[in-house]
Amino acid sequence: MSTEAALSTRESFNESQETLIDIGPLSLKFNRKSVTNATIYSSALPVYKITTTKDGSQTDIFDVLGSETRIATIKRREFLPDVIKYRNRTMANVVKINNWLKHEKLEGNATGVCFDSSSGPMAWKYGEQERYRMALYKDKDFDHPIAYLDTSQSSVPIRLVITSGYQDLVEDILLSALILEHKLKMFERMKKHDLLYGPILGSLISFK
Repeated sequence: MSTEAALSTRESFNESQETLIDIGPLSLKFNRKSVTNATIYSSALPVYKITTTKDGSQTDIFDVLGSETRIATIKRREFLPDVIKYRNRTMANVVKINNWLKHEKLEGNATGVCFDSSSGPMAWKYGEQERYRMALYKDKDFDHPIAYLDTSQSSVPIRLVITSGYQDLVEDILLSALILEHKLKMFERMKKHDLLYGPILGSLISFK
């Protein structure tokens, strides 16, 4: 893609993002039921690409609008804490995931993963009581999700929907959803093969 075409594509997407504040939520659709190797679309436009090494130790997330740019790298390590490396952050570019995403017991004995954002505290909620695969709430207002991950549609393997007005948090929401969904899938795989013992749900998302 030429430089002019790349800039035009980026400007078009940015304009659509701004328009979304008025017309509805942002819907990011995965082309595969995978959060480790997939292309993510907004409408018919590819916007992100996820690639992972064969051993699963590193996942790279790229912004593919215009020129392909890496926005983050997730490194899963056996003996050291997992980390995420960001493209450009005013604070630390490399962050321990367990310092960013924190497991917490929520009201009603539900399980959640919380993180701070520029819009205030956020909490991903999942489990049998949750309507969606997982949903993100602001300030623990559990009546109104600002984002959710949906895997129930046969035509769309995975869909991440983000409420209008939160487009400035798209990367944080996407990256946290990718990390959490990967953990959930690992849990389900282990449970299927009877590799889990004792009380498991509360310790499912224990970021090392």
